Amino acid sequence: MRRRSISPVAAFGVALVAALIFAGPPQASPAPAGGTADVLTFHGDAARTGWNAGESSLTLQRVRPGSFGKVWSTSVDGEIYAEPLVASGVPGPSGPRTLVYVVTERDLAYALDGSTGARVWGPVALGTPVARADLPCGDIDPVGITATPVVDRASSTLYAVGLTTPDGGRTKVYKAAALDLATGRVRAGWPVAIAPPPSAGRRFDAGAQQQRGALALVNGVVYVPFGGYWGDCGDYHGWVVGVPAASPASQQAYATPTGREGGIWATGGAATDSDAALYVATGNSDSTGPMDFGDAVLRLTTRPALRFSGAPRDYFAPSNYVALNNTDGDLGSTAPLVLPPQSGSSTPRLLFIAGKQGVGYLVNRDDLGGVSKGSGITGEGVYSRCVFGTCQEGRPEVFSAAAYWDAGGAGRLILVPGRGEQPSPCGGSGGVVALRLGTNGESHASMFDVAWCSASMDVAGAPAVSSSGDTNGIVWVVDSRASGLRAGAGTLYALNALTGATLYASSGQDALGSAHQFITPAVAGGRVYVGAGHMVVAYALHDR
Repeated sequence: MRRRSISPVAAFGVALVAALIFAGPPQASPAPAGGTADVLTFHGDAARTGWNAGESSLTLQRVRPGSFGKVWSTSVDGEIYAEPLVASGVPGPSGPRTLVYVVTERDLAYALDGSTGARVWGPVALGTPVARADLPCGDIDPVGITATPVVDRASSTLYAVGLTTPDGGRTKVYKAAALDLATGRVRAGWPVAIAPPPSAGRRFDAGAQQQRGALALVNGVVYVPFGGYWGDCGDYHGWVVGVPAASPASQQAYATPTGREGGIWATGGAATDSDAALYVATGNSDSTGPMDFGDAVLRLTTRPALRFSGAPRDYFAPSNYVALNNTDGDLGSTAPLVLPPQSGSSTPRLLFIAGKQGVGYLVNRDDLGGVSKGSGITGEGVYSRCVFGTCQEGRPEVFSAAAYWDAGGAGRLILVPGRGEQPSPCGGSGGVVALRLGTNGESHASMFDVAWCSASMDVAGAPAVSSSGDTNGIVWVVDSRASGLRAGAGTLYALNALTGATLYASSGQDALGSAHQFITPAVAGGRVYVGAGHMVVAYALHDR
């Protein structure tokens, strides 16, 4: 039996009391969002919070065994690594309907009926995927569409990027496609090859780059991040390529100026703030000395063009970045999370990042600060501390993406997935750790403490949160037990967002099936959609 770190009742008491003492004045919760049946980008919004604040039917009382479970599953051709996207009100022969969009490693895109799982259109092929044997290394076979696409409701378009080959694997080409939401028809002028201009004196090499990070849409431009394949082989770099929707051949690009590596590979891709800046996190480079922007968070401007200044105010790197480089300790194993304004803080505009080392960092978005001056664990950025493991042994601990929920007077939480030993006062291993945001009483500097830990898990993916404003918060996470090429038996968990107590865990007739690591559920319109191997599985209340 897996150990709980704190009992549900005790955890709630600790969280509530500490929130009132530690958090300071609570930030006002946003009103429940409109259009709650839509998930149009990874984690639902440009900031990558993973929070659906307008979910009224999935409540703490109703999500439990017997009342909630699997309502349909549909097979597709190819393995699913991307988050399903969900759009409501899409025109159909019998009127508006909710569609679920799924992409696979066979370079295929599908639209399914959100209520029944029936195929509405697809598969639409971007091309022929590339076998792993035709790549320098990797842990996916074949490689087609890996990253989560992005939807533009204004033009009713789904944008996706897949690796293709026209000649049996000798030539590799990344293609960006634009598909009509209602029909799957390819838009005129698409697909286009990803072929950006040189950056930092380097040319884009599709054979060395892996496109795993989620796409982002900012002011009519689709931004596509790239890193390297598992195994760190080949001459790859971190790239962000901008593909204008109105002129997709007029591409722009930024490449990390590393000697090699420095990939942007986390599944969450780039996060965006209200200034239309992109925040990306890079993996290790081969540098043993000067900062080359490996193991760093970078702020890229998008207007008037895609640029990185290189100034310390536009990047953050832990003080031990050389050690992280030397131990494959990617800071960029997760995507940055842009936090909403934090009232009562002397640095209200923050982002959160956590990497393989297991350390979580708060960073001031008004001035990222350049190379930090802490201990490698504490004193980094605005605030840092160990979240998973010992943070000293070089073991990979945190992957994928964190999420956020504002519980009003009970605190503001960052939900972090990880492996290894949970932090004090918890006693489990892996799973989700909830970090409660607050401020130092004297300086009003932002910081965080541990609110609760979930039951132990093997390979927790990126959590998502549903709530009705600051009530009925539920954390949804998939424990995949996957390893490399092998998908593992997956379990969908629903956790009480105030305490971490398990409300529901899929099993028996509700079993999820096999699932890959790092995946995240999409929660929309009273349903939870999960990509599980080559299946799309939907969960809901049984009376829906």
